[in-house]
Amino acid sequence: MQDLQNNDSQILSLFPTPVYVTQLPDSLGQIIPWLTQQPMLDEEVDAPNYGERSKNAYLLDEPEAKGLNEHLLTHIKTFGDQLGYDYDEYRFGQSWLSYKQPGQHHTMHSHPNSLISGVFYFGDIAEKTPAIKFHKTTVGVNVSTMSPKSVSDKRNLPFAQETFSIEFTPGLLVLFPSYLYHSVPKNDTDKVRASVAFNVVPKIGLGEERNLTELLF
Repeated sequence: MQDLQNNDSQILSLFPTPVYVTQLPDSLGQIIPWLTQQPMLDEEVDAPNYGERSKNAYLLDEPEAKGLNEHLLTHIKTFGDQLGYDYDEYRFGQSWLSYKQPGQHHTMHSHPNSLISGVFYFGDIAEKTPAIKFHKTTVGVNVSTMSPKSVSDKRNLPFAQETFSIEFTPGLLVLFPSYLYHSVPKNDTDKVRASVAFNVVPKIGLGEERNLTELLF
């Protein structure tokens, strides 16, 4: 809730979208040599706009990834509790290695058929390089077709911001609801921007039997 100059007025912050950010312990870095040995797809469709990904789209299910798998699931459970999800356990849907070579980026998108999505960053990159950008969307709302006149500097106006970027840090873990739109800014460095991306679903499935919305995995 934000107070305005007029003491009788206030702005309520309704329905905020949470993003979970944490730094993973250095000990998990032992998996990096294994990650860097993963074969990538030989040919990506429109790679400059999407980047490159590993042939294996279930990396976190591999025995070599057990330590990282278990650590990530601990954070995912904590995030799910904060979202109000009533699940005791989660499992990974797909998980893949993502490379953004110099000059590459990823267009804005969300992740269907998933509840929580996340990215684990590793390797070296230049300072202040954006890793991921989140986008405010008004899909299905009439105002999405409007172009209101607005101030150029919105840094101190949280309700006016339409994007939010998080900088690349080795060992950084970012979790977010899968419906949240995001993109990967262009890699303007001479180093590869490397990460492991993944989608998460409840271990028991989604929906409820009594409401005829149940989906078991």
